[in-house]
Amino acid sequence: MSSSLLIVEDDSDEARRLDQALTRMGYRCTVAHDGDAALALLRAERFDAVLLDLVLPGLDGMGVLAALAAAGDETPVVVQVTPAGLDAAGGAIRAGARDFVVKPAGALRLEVALGNAVALAQAAAASRPAPQRAPSPVAQDNVIAFPSAAVQVRLEHVEEEMIGTAFARLDASGHARRLDQIEAEAIRFACHLYGGRMAEVARRLGIGRSTLYRKLAELGETEVETNHQMEPSAAQFVAAE
Repeated sequence: MSSSLLIVEDDSDEARRLDQALTRMGYRCTVAHDGDAALALLRAERFDAVLLDLVLPGLDGMGVLAALAAAGDETPVVVQVTPAGLDAAGGAIRAGARDFVVKPAGALRLEVALGNAVALAQAAAASRPAPQRAPSPVAQDNVIAFPSAAVQVRLEHVEEEMIGTAFARLDASGHARRLDQIEAEAIRFACHLYGGRMAEVARRLGIGRSTLYRKLAELGETEVETNHQMEPSAAQFVAAE
């Protein structure tokens, strides 16, 4: 089942762009144009994640985060900040946001930030003991389903060798898969695993960043080129860890 997402954005053009891009990724999107409308929707129904602009008319994004914290609402929130408003991102993280993106965020960065936020929230929910039930020693407590590959990994035990074992080596007919197919999966997996931190992705894969960006472009992940221009600003690639 696709994840439900609440987009809180007062700019109608930007809200439309986000709605279209995230719907293409498989999210079921609902749009609110101010903080009060967002809180009303969150009280009325459950969302898997919230993409929240910090600058809103009336109740702003920080006010929404404060209201969610006061209500004990643990819906994962990814906030949007402008390049000039990066200082506000730290306050938003301290107020309970899982991650932030810099506007206008590209599709790859949105996919990574929201995918991590949803997966971590699901893992945290799964780790809570069920009422009147002893915890199982083999429970899948910290498992994330990464959207770009049918791979599950334990958050607390991710090792480098998983890059080599996480993907099927045989195709449906029982023959060895092509190297370029396995390489493409490994690159996408690493981008999700390391939260879009391209320097770390390149280091772990043992390739240069220019090679990584070229391969991503060949795979159609062209949005990463915008993020590349902003490196080495690690703040843009902070993942919800």
